[in-house]
Amino acid sequence: MRWFLGLAAAMCCTAIASAEVNYFTNHAAFTDFSSVAGKVLKGVETFEESLVDQQAKVPFPNSLQHGVPQPTFPNGIDATNLIIQTNMTPGPYAPQLNPSPSPNALWVNGPGFIGSNSVKIGNDDFLDNVYSSLDLIFTSDDKTAIGVDISTYAGFNAGHAGFHIGVFDTNNVLLGTYVMPGMMPTEPAKNFFGVWSPVPIGRLNIWGAFDFAQPFAVDNIEMWVPEPTTATLLAVASALMLRRRR
Repeated sequence: MRWFLGLAAAMCCTAIASAEVNYFTNHAAFTDFSSVAGKVLKGVETFEESLVDQQAKVPFPNSLQHGVPQPTFPNGIDATNLIIQTNMTPGPYAPQLNPSPSPNALWVNGPGFIGSNSVKIGNDDFLDNVYSSLDLIFTSDDKTAIGVDISTYAGFNAGHAGFHIGVFDTNNVLLGTYVMPGMMPTEPAKNFFGVWSPVPIGRLNIWGAFDFAQPFAVDNIEMWVPEPTTATLLAVASALMLRRRR
């Protein structure tokens, strides 16, 4: 029993020592870090379940989620714990959900649309001159690492100065912020962002810095959770340490 308590306590101390949010723009580095840190990939939302035609763009209202039909998504998206919607709050790091009521808040595009090589989801509020961000909302309490590809489109990136990303926990408390600076390459290029957190992630808010309202899109949303053995050991260690304090 002592070896188990020692291992559990060591793992708990390690988690506390590295209890800070880590950001990545290199996909391989994100994958390696998450794997070594005891995370496993639970799923990737690629939007390939959409029935959108090649080169087409189809708008629809907020929100996009599992089990709620939207144009080209008869059953919603495959991911069961993910909601995607726009946020009308001006500026980056929107502190609260503020979805646009527009019937064309979001879009799905097919391969070939303005150089895109895959199906992806974008914000269409810019057509109403609304400078919106995108919220990726994780409705379970087990997502501790998130990866996402963020894209801009040729001819629709005037004055682009990067992306500002806010990371929130499941109580909507801001855990940290990150800026992907500079003019990003447009589709078909992908701009990867990844975040690892010591506590579950409840929301990512993605805001594109442009001279005026412009669209951007997301794809390949990776959702990582603690490896079951690691999660169990940490839970046991926390319980034992609490008991010893009593």
